[in-house]
Amino acid sequence: MIVKFYLNLLKINSFRNFIAFVDSLFYLKILRKEPKRFTDKNPAISQNTLESNLRVVHKKSDLPDHPKAKFFLGVGLNQGNPKSNMLIEPINAVLSSKIIKKKNLKVLSIGPRTLGEILNIQSYGFSYKNIYGLDLFSLNKKIEVGDMHDLPWDDNFFDIVLCGWAIAYSENKKLVANEISRVLKKDGIFSIGVSFSPSSNEEQIKKRGYLIGSDERLVSSFQIEELFGNSISKVYFRTDPENTDAHSQIILTASVT
Repeated sequence: MIVKFYLNLLKINSFRNFIAFVDSLFYLKILRKEPKRFTDKNPAISQNTLESNLRVVHKKSDLPDHPKAKFFLGVGLNQGNPKSNMLIEPINAVLSSKIIKKKNLKVLSIGPRTLGEILNIQSYGFSYKNIYGLDLFSLNKKIEVGDMHDLPWDDNFFDIVLCGWAIAYSENKKLVANEISRVLKKDGIFSIGVSFSPSSNEEQIKKRGYLIGSDERLVSSFQIEELFGNSISKVYFRTDPENTDAHSQIILTASVT
């Protein structure tokens, strides 16, 4: 009963925000630690990737603040990551239809930034101990510092991989798809999200002072599907821009062979 109540609380973005914010505040201000950073040079990682994402969490980032970022004592206030619902809900529907016990499944979140996304995944009934995170920086031991182009796990390790708005920062997206396929078990499910923007690369640079992600953008779920080649066994869900003059989200949820 208590566990169910807690999971219901985790579904509330403001509650996750609070927990993740306190976690980051404790790490940065009480322990006075700097975020752990991925230091290896890999040309497949787009320029400014680390700083572009870190600036939402830590005001000491070298880049200008995100236009929607809010801070208290230099720590980002928006860490609940409700956007990840767009990745989790299609997978949750698939698992519910198959009557699979989620608590036994191993889940990887690529690019969660902070504890907020980990908690959101947990709110759907996945076991906290079976949720793994990977990012170019970390403020919590639950999130391992590493590179999505070289995932530090064995083949066939995960049942589910979430890659939320991270693959756009890759200069070798095919390699990311290969790595996701490699660490997933047979019939394992992935869900990938990409933002669609009507702005050109030049317009983004003029507005933000730098390019967000790689020069080569993904503009449809079919392009994501092509990255996986013959390794996709079934597509469960996809959404693509209906209006190319407006910002929207691209989502692909599929299983691998």
